[in-house]
Amino acid sequence: MSKENKNELIHIRIEPTVKEKSEDIFQKLGINMSYAVSLFLNQVILKNGFPFNVELPQVNETEVEALAKIIESTGGNGEVSEKNQKIIHLFATGDIDYETAVFAIKRSFIRQ
Repeated sequence: MSKENKNELIHIRIEPTVKEKSEDIFQKLGINMSYAVSLFLNQVILKNGFPFNVELPQVNETEVEALAKIIESTGGNGEVSEKNQKIIHLFATGDIDYETAVFAIKRSFIRQ
């Protein structure tokens, strides 16, 4: 990094837990948040883009179809409950895996 006079400010809003967790990691690495952000921005310049892949999670269409068949096989009326819509959304966004989604959907019908 250059030894230029650092006088530019960046103001950002992030979730408190994200800030706390990242600061804990930076402390273990011996750097502060300002230095970490500066490292990131310098890497953006060097790579001419993000220094890591930014991509949407891959959703396996056959797994989504399988989830729909599980819901149908439970004898429902063809409508997906709000709870199961949330489960499918979590799977589609990559927040849970297929096995977890199947387990949660099956369990939601047992509890009805």
